Amino acid sequence: MATLAHDELIWVACPARVWRAARVLSTGDDVLSVEYEADDEVEEEGAEIPLHGKSAPKLLRRNAVLVGEGAMRYDNLTEVPELHEAAVLHALDARFRRAQIYTFTGPVLLAVNPFRSLPLYGPEQLRSFGRGGATSAAPHVYGIAARALEGIRARYESQTVLISGESGAGKTETTKFVMQFLALASKPGEDRSKRHGGLSPVERQVLGSNPLLEAFGNAQTLRNDNSSRFGKYIELQFAKPAALGDDVPNPRMTGARIHTYLLEKVRVIRQQEGERSFHIFYQAIAAAQSQDSEMELEGFRGFGLDSFKYLNKQESPNEVEDFEATLAAMDAVGLSKTEVTQIFRTLAAILHLGNVTFESAGESSHVVEKGPSSPLALAAQLLGVDAQRLPTALTRRVRQTPEGSITSTLTAPKAANGRDALARHLYHAVFNYIVQRSNTTIGFQPNLSFCGVLDIFGFEFFQWNSLEQLCINYTNELLQQYFNEFIFQNETSLYEAEGIRWDAEDFPDNTTILELLHGKMEGVLPMLEEECFHVGGSSEAWCNKLVRLHERNKHFAYDKLKKGTFIIRHFAGPVTYHCTEFLEKNKDELSPDLVQCLKGSEEPFVRGLFEHLDRVFGVGQSTSDTGRGRVLKAQRYSVSGEFRQQLKELLQQIQSTQPHFIRCIKPNPKNQAFRDREATKPFFDRPSVAEQLSYQGVLAAIKVARAGFPVRFWHSEFLRGGSQRAPETGRSGRRCPEGEFRCLAPLELQKDLEALVKALTLQEDEAEALRGVKRLLQSERVQAA
Repeated sequence: MATLAHDELIWVACPARVWRAARVLSTGDDVLSVEYEADDEVEEEGAEIPLHGKSAPKLLRRNAVLVGEGAMRYDNLTEVPELHEAAVLHALDARFRRAQIYTFTGPVLLAVNPFRSLPLYGPEQLRSFGRGGATSAAPHVYGIAARALEGIRARYESQTVLISGESGAGKTETTKFVMQFLALASKPGEDRSKRHGGLSPVERQVLGSNPLLEAFGNAQTLRNDNSSRFGKYIELQFAKPAALGDDVPNPRMTGARIHTYLLEKVRVIRQQEGERSFHIFYQAIAAAQSQDSEMELEGFRGFGLDSFKYLNKQESPNEVEDFEATLAAMDAVGLSKTEVTQIFRTLAAILHLGNVTFESAGESSHVVEKGPSSPLALAAQLLGVDAQRLPTALTRRVRQTPEGSITSTLTAPKAANGRDALARHLYHAVFNYIVQRSNTTIGFQPNLSFCGVLDIFGFEFFQWNSLEQLCINYTNELLQQYFNEFIFQNETSLYEAEGIRWDAEDFPDNTTILELLHGKMEGVLPMLEEECFHVGGSSEAWCNKLVRLHERNKHFAYDKLKKGTFIIRHFAGPVTYHCTEFLEKNKDELSPDLVQCLKGSEEPFVRGLFEHLDRVFGVGQSTSDTGRGRVLKAQRYSVSGEFRQQLKELLQQIQSTQPHFIRCIKPNPKNQAFRDREATKPFFDRPSVAEQLSYQGVLAAIKVARAGFPVRFWHSEFLRGGSQRAPETGRSGRRCPEGEFRCLAPLELQKDLEALVKALTLQEDEAEALRGVKRLLQSERVQAA
């Protein structure tokens, strides 16, 4: 570590603040005397910091360029000479306090959710970014969307905007802003000033689909009042311009296609304390109780939140208004009144199913309450099925054998599990129906370029992590690998342009983590799928097999004191998974008896829901033609298997496009705009933000960018800083003209420049910093224009 001088500015690692700003007062052999700077949370104070031993904190140089208003100068943090976690955290904090919520780190846009309305998205901003030019280079969600639209307009190449972040970070709103820009910026002339004036039918339908997907796919959670409980990739298709070039107007949207992933349908039957089910249930109940609603809402009228066991009893003040917006969205995507009525009848049936209870009688069970007004009778009526056949399907199982059919009875717990499985699958089928109808109405033409918008779950870890979190974190591992490759390619082109030699091994890589998760024979997920179809397979047996096979893998761990758990050391950090119910959730079985019962419904809509699921519950059979004749094959279904196939197709689609990245950041865990009642101090929780920067790969991207060239100055700034040591002439003896600095220094000045850099910078890894400077000095082409 370089000797620290009096008055030198540094960052000191701090558990509560992550990094604290300080000024050096004096340096001893073992102790550093500093003065901490005051901020919104702490007062100015002095301290003695140990320099050696376990209690010695990590120290980083504090960039003088970021002091005071300096952070406002840097719209792109990669322009900061020495960039590390402390510098990024400070810059985001300083900009956030001044309502600057957007910042670039290289090609990646960081968007910090302000939890309040800011004047950043009005008609003037839309026109400004829609025109392109210098404005589009500013950090803003419209700027990212403008870049994507420019790629289609100028080159007619498909694009993708990848939006990530944890629940509450603002992904849903950011997605809406991107889609809004792409729909409105393509409108001619003054039409842009009117939010929805001049929109084509397709553009209206695309924008109208947002509230519909939110109503059926979003819910209130502990982290977010409007959390997306599914992933989506929306392809917005554009007509090909008659010509390509600078004078061509922005293309118009002509079609769209929505892909959805991993709907959290378990939320239909169960929610944590303080959370809610999907918004649509609460909207329908509130509308049924309102005198203003014209919808019939059969099955909802006369019932409140207290009437249904599947719902937590939490109300929202705007449910009726939200319901009207949902109805308008249904109309926008082409759903008829008959379809809307059938959708709400099915939703009501789901809630009444949750009230059906069972009583055991030995190894069999029966429905506790029957009669024309019982929950079972209401559910059967709404679904259009026989009120006698439904309880039989819930409490009996019929298996076909070569000798004939065998009927067995179910205990009350197993019957309740079948009831819950039916409720989950009904809701999922309705959700899929709405997405498919929206796609059919909007339309999508093959062979046209598109801009994809990916809004998908961020890295998750809770006290109890199950199959849902494993699938979500696997998704983030795949996207992180793609992100790493994108940054790697960007840096490669930069190094080649600068003539800098570098070692590709410096770049972070999560390939080995992905191999642990999806390796063909021994991956965690393939082993789970195999266990699901193994006679006598269980979640505990699967977990034990994982431990035996992977206990020496550096990305895998387990705690001997916590049976039935295992740990995956993800790129973003370690997560402990509890294997309970993994197999049951992965099979996601619905009994053939219930499937046949619902296929016998008198309602064509309900019959269609099960015909269009296009899947097999458990193990089925399919035939295929070979050169030797027809072969009967086992056909398997699992949640993780289907999801992995969807992700494979998603990545193939994304990799065929030009990517644009937006990382959404949640500034505090309380979802508050301000930390004080006077609303003067924006609430920026540094530990929470630092954690997100890490697990979203932002810090890893900075490490990638700095791996071969860790200390970055504009040539003019570096020349000014080293002018006292560097000669006025290059090797050729020619004086360098102003504004140009060729052959920055002859090799004999390496030691002087190393001393200069050591005085200028205090890096996390000083040796790596100096190796980077040596690579710069030893390169054949160290020059700037």
